[in-house]
Amino acid sequence: MTDEDFMAPQRLGDIDIAKTKIDNARRLDRVGMSGIECPVRVELSGKMPQMTSGRADAFVSLDEPQKGIHMSRLFLALSDSLAQNPASPALLGEITKSFLENHEGISTQAHVKICFDLLVERTALLSKKPGWRTYPVSLWATSRSGAIEYGASIRVKYSSTCPCSAALARQLIQNKFAESFPPARDLTRDEVLTWLGREDSIAGTPHGQRSEAIVRLHIKKPEKTLDFILDTINQIEQALATPVQAAVKREDEQEFARLNAANLMFAEDAVRRVSSVFENNPLFSGSAAEVYHYESLHAHEAVAKVATGTLTGTSWV
Repeated sequence: MTDEDFMAPQRLGDIDIAKTKIDNARRLDRVGMSGIECPVRVELSGKMPQMTSGRADAFVSLDEPQKGIHMSRLFLALSDSLAQNPASPALLGEITKSFLENHEGISTQAHVKICFDLLVERTALLSKKPGWRTYPVSLWATSRSGAIEYGASIRVKYSSTCPCSAALARQLIQNKFAESFPPARDLTRDEVLTWLGREDSIAGTPHGQRSEAIVRLHIKKPEKTLDFILDTINQIEQALATPVQAAVKREDEQEFARLNAANLMFAEDAVRRVSSVFENNPLFSGSAAEVYHYESLHAHEAVAKVATGTLTGTSWV
């Protein structure tokens, strides 16, 4: 080699440190990136398309004894796909295939997950005033051994009023009524109505709290749209019957109070209602539901969880 050859700079691409072989290197289950900022196109039947921001995780396995993978290939494949196509389980499945194609020979498994907020217009209970609600959603796909698994998770807020607290409040009102009227006195209907309308007559009110249901789902097939996500949210809110509201007038607030009184729920009651949505649902092979009641009585939360199908046994993770 001449002095001239020795001094010549190496060309870009001549050195690929990632391909450096390592003796007896341990196989790695997942290598990649998390929290990737990305655009997410949301398309729902009969609604205007949305473009929102999201965050993504992108991984492949590293099966060969080499130093690393090419993370830029994951980033570019993910970014290009999400920029050009609406989000769906089917799209994520295709992305995992591209990850493996880009790492052929060193990776046999791939995983991608995107998280974003689904923005949905809702109308008030009685006045029908419009307002917007956001629902945090995540979608994922995992490719292994030539097969692809699909999943989703959804968060839904609702209101819960404690049945025990409601019973204790009714007892306080009964006691107050007994104190206000001697046993021997005959009461007219108007007197009772007047007494019930007084502020000091309602001696106790039950405690209620904003609550949240978190649902994880195994999806049987690669859905090509997100319609099933909105359908699932609607079914959860119908089962709970007390979804939190956006715009409200006085009549809406009163109706909300009525619905809470008609649907008193412990966390145990709520999680059973949520889980019932997925019984015999042909779209899902498994579900895991957990509810959190952010209590106004305690400094801690009341929690209940249940899992079914392919997710049985995972509800404590």
